[in-house]
Amino acid sequence: MEQLFLGCFAFGLVFTVASFLLGAFGGGHGLHIPGLDGLLGHGGAVGHAGAGHHGAGISPFNLSTISAFLTWFGGAGYLLVRYSSFAGTLIVVLATASGIAGGGVIFVTLARYVAPRLTEMRPEDYQMVGAAARVSSPIRAGGTGEIVYALAGTRRADGARSVTGEALERGAEVVIIKVERGIAYVERWDSYARRLGLPPGDADPAKPEIGP
Repeated sequence: MEQLFLGCFAFGLVFTVASFLLGAFGGGHGLHIPGLDGLLGHGGAVGHAGAGHHGAGISPFNLSTISAFLTWFGGAGYLLVRYSSFAGTLIVVLATASGIAGGGVIFVTLARYVAPRLTEMRPEDYQMVGAAARVSSPIRAGGTGEIVYALAGTRRADGARSVTGEALERGAEVVIIKVERGIAYVERWDSYARRLGLPPGDADPAKPEIGP
């Protein structure tokens, strides 16, 4: 039994350290168990920004809490076996209680201090006006084409027209000036930058590619 507790402690400690180093602790990524993802809140993962409207939470059964449980369970059990005269059943009960307490501390920390920051939605992340884009389908003079751009980390494509009525070739870098009836009105980045006194260069180096 001593080896069992020591193994649980070592296993839990390794995963606890790994979760810190790899960011799993901060991300609240959960343990995916086939058939139980719904019960555990999709593995306990914090909802992405797009799912924030449906509410997001952290499952009690995630990598961080399970690692903490194993660490505390193994550590307490090992110490009780080595330095107490308790019966084996009582040692297991006490070690389990210690593991639940350790996992509970981590769960409360994640739910109270980490999850609210991860699920915070900023209105500016969903604001189309002012977003940099690239023309994916040519916009003829006075006509309508298509643009691609990134919004809240998602690649999107919408119909677009030029605010000046000029033709815009495929691949042109533009900025969304306004949106009316689902159509984005755009202006060339160079023109927009000059008008506002912005430095020359790409509108946004992170904007999506338009494909072949």
